[in-house]
Amino acid sequence: MLIPGFDFAGTSQARYQMGGDYHDIFVPPGKGSMAVAVGDVAGHDVMAARLMGVASRLLRARAAIPGGLAALMEDVNRELAPMQAGRFMTLFLAVMVGETRSIHWVSAGHAPVIAYDPVEDRFGEVPGSDIPLGIDPDWHYHEAKHIGWSTGALLVVGTDGIWEARNPSGEMYGKERLLRVVRGARQLDAAAIVHAVNTDVAAFRQGRPPGDDATLVVVKAV
Repeated sequence: MLIPGFDFAGTSQARYQMGGDYHDIFVPPGKGSMAVAVGDVAGHDVMAARLMGVASRLLRARAAIPGGLAALMEDVNRELAPMQAGRFMTLFLAVMVGETRSIHWVSAGHAPVIAYDPVEDRFGEVPGSDIPLGIDPDWHYHEAKHIGWSTGALLVVGTDGIWEARNPSGEMYGKERLLRVVRGARQLDAAAIVHAVNTDVAAFRQGRPPGDDATLVVVKAV
């Protein structure tokens, strides 16, 4: 648990030695808050890895400057757009504030982002309608927020290498199986939930090599 009120964990597994997936958990300006970022650059080559590295450095540098998440995302987008060479990057950025158990987020085309409500015992998707980074340097992004997370609430942010994993027969892992595993592990801490999903995905593949980079981050209200 990095701040009171929330527990965080995440992993990234590259398809090759380098990939275009990205995740980060870091301390933004201001006490009692943590930031979570998950991104996916189109492609699996050196260029994808380079763009991912540039994006992560830009995000960290811009996050050190006070201001809203929408403005932060717009600054990163303007910097990335000339470098994308026809590619794009999806990015979900969220800041959790422990004192109010609130979450503020911006989604640059990154979907689905899943939320689990322990009171209703149901899953839903976190809304976001903005476009990926690198497409339109003048795009205006939008910050959303939710205040008052219930104990046990989950935020699950992944990339398609998780639910599009395939077994030797060509069957896809799928989002429904992902949700079943998360539900079954929901009483555990964030790291154990991430481990449960990664273990189940590996078992499902039955030795078949991964077809894509795979990233998963879990945030849990505690």
